[in-house]
Amino acid sequence: MARPLTHIAGYFVLVAVMAFGGTFVAALVVPARLGPSVAWFAKCLIVMCLVVALTWVYLRRAGMGWRRYGVNPGSWRNGLGGLAAGLALAVAWCLPVYLVVPFHWAANEAFDWTAFALGTGASIGMGIAEETGYRTYGFDRLLDIYGPLAALLVPTAVFVGVHVAGGVPWLAGLFVVGSSSVMYGCLMLATRSLPFVAAFHIANNLGQDALLRTSSGSLWKPVFHADVATASQPAIWLGMTALNLLMASAAWWVWRRTPRPEL
Repeated sequence: MARPLTHIAGYFVLVAVMAFGGTFVAALVVPARLGPSVAWFAKCLIVMCLVVALTWVYLRRAGMGWRRYGVNPGSWRNGLGGLAAGLALAVAWCLPVYLVVPFHWAANEAFDWTAFALGTGASIGMGIAEETGYRTYGFDRLLDIYGPLAALLVPTAVFVGVHVAGGVPWLAGLFVVGSSSVMYGCLMLATRSLPFVAAFHIANNLGQDALLRTSSGSLWKPVFHADVATASQPAIWLGMTALNLLMASAAWWVWRRTPRPEL
């Protein structure tokens, strides 16, 4: 049944509210003495549970099920494919970074297994939450009523807004986060598999943590051969955006040439 735009917008507003509400709930239930890594892990799991529950309610009311999004006993195979593809993109993202500011990898002497486990769990939880929230019910309603561009761009606007409000620089949010969201949407169109797209997103984040970011949970650390000046960041972001759009274009091409399943 067709739903008005206000109904779809309400769903996305609730998803965004839950993303921020998880921070508040985690602050209430996680003692400060446990540290920020535990609080972030708790927040991500809380957000995941809230968004999955919200989406389940909307799907149930619409007479839809999770199988519509490829969630079934055999979906772990799609998940493995998504992990491999997402990690490959994270590795590819290293190229524009290297071209702008050359670096090499070194062992992270501050590596901590607890931080690694918490960070991995947090990435899994947030990846599931974001792809469930932005690429299932609301995405489908927009696709059915307003077409593929609306399905790609409306969730992207919310996705970017939440990340910028959370502290991501607006230019990085617009280019990297925005193009990533479009890419995830195109992958959902092409695969109709939430396990694939969520695993892709999770692996991409984990790859960044391992290869391009440095924390106590990072396996390696990039050692830059020069200062990473603020002026060099837009060139890096544009390179990542180009790779995202290349992947999105390939997925769009597959979708346009694949017979539509009866959903």
